[in-house]
Amino acid sequence: MSLTAQEVKNLTCPEDQSQVKRSDGNNLFLLIKSNGSKLWRLRFRHAGKYQEMALGKYPSISLSDARKLAEGARASLINGINPMDERRERKRTKTTPKDKLFETIALKWWEQQKDSWSEDHAARIKRWLLVDSKSITNLHIEEIDAGHITELMLAIEAAGTPKKAPVMLAVISRVFGYALAHRLTRNNPAQGLPLRDILKPLPKVKHMAAIVKPNELAQLIKDIDSTQSGNYCTIEALKLIPRVFLRPTEIRNLKWEYVDFDDLLIRIPSENMKKDREHLVPMSKQVAQHLTEIKAVTGYSVLVFPNQRDSNKPMSKNVLTNRLRDLGYPADVMSAHGFRSTASTILHEKGWNHDVIEAQLAHLTGTATSRAYNRSVFLSERTKLMQEWANYLDVLSGVSTNKG
Repeated sequence: MSLTAQEVKNLTCPEDQSQVKRSDGNNLFLLIKSNGSKLWRLRFRHAGKYQEMALGKYPSISLSDARKLAEGARASLINGINPMDERRERKRTKTTPKDKLFETIALKWWEQQKDSWSEDHAARIKRWLLVDSKSITNLHIEEIDAGHITELMLAIEAAGTPKKAPVMLAVISRVFGYALAHRLTRNNPAQGLPLRDILKPLPKVKHMAAIVKPNELAQLIKDIDSTQSGNYCTIEALKLIPRVFLRPTEIRNLKWEYVDFDDLLIRIPSENMKKDREHLVPMSKQVAQHLTEIKAVTGYSVLVFPNQRDSNKPMSKNVLTNRLRDLGYPADVMSAHGFRSTASTILHEKGWNHDVIEAQLAHLTGTATSRAYNRSVFLSERTKLMQEWANYLDVLSGVSTNKG
């Protein structure tokens, strides 16, 4: 059944799905994404292969406009011409103003951001934008669609570097975010692109990647603490997780009722812990101050880091990992879970008692009787450990501290 203009206007994506398709007939359909965008697509067969052609974004392209574009594409097919090849040829014959090229805009974004990165990291991102993304560098920013980005991701996979794809996609998405903010384009084809449906699954990672060298950790903490773009809860949660040794799921489900500002303790009940037993996290003065500031913003919810759409639900599962990717740290370099390994490795190197570290990581050690005993006997030592760790991260990130 064909769509109506009113239906197109009212269509939304169900909350439990990332995207849905609604057909207008004759292989023309509207792709509705969870971020609210609506994209026209035409599926066709040419030379024995099925292809999908982007026709534009609603409401810039209305229902009637999409039908006219689809009709033109079908006319080309009747004459044996691939409409996507025809469109690319038309684009090649156009003269694109240099200031509207992806390369030009990407360099402007890079210049704006580079001072917040290390020299090596800045050079790496510049190489991604100018060399690895060469298939789109000379295209008009408005002409780049999801198909171009998909082809680029497939080329990265074919080159034998599939792990680079998600972090490059995140960088490209940030360039389009810059272009949107400066009214250089009206869409972001990199946003919400389903890489898992485009690329082959990566081999399962056996160990959570973690940075354990102090100089690399220093840069990571600086990047986390200084970069403010993104959702507030995601930004603040990633600042907190290196300083409390909690797992990502424990951070996501953290409730204000667990935070005791008087005793400077976070008391997480057994049902919220992986090992099904209560866990105590001594708060350093920095963590207590940080949580005080967060409560002024999210105190309306029972959760410290509520979901944007529903404050009664925790933030989404992969937001911390995704933010690390946005900051330029791929899966084989750092994971949200890896902060626990980072702390464990460095604290062991500093000579801290193994049992104290393990107790703070909520690892099961010894007999049930000894664990119950350790829970109380190590609390004083763990309090000192957490304060020293917070001070250490301040020193690494260049923050002067006199907290003891």
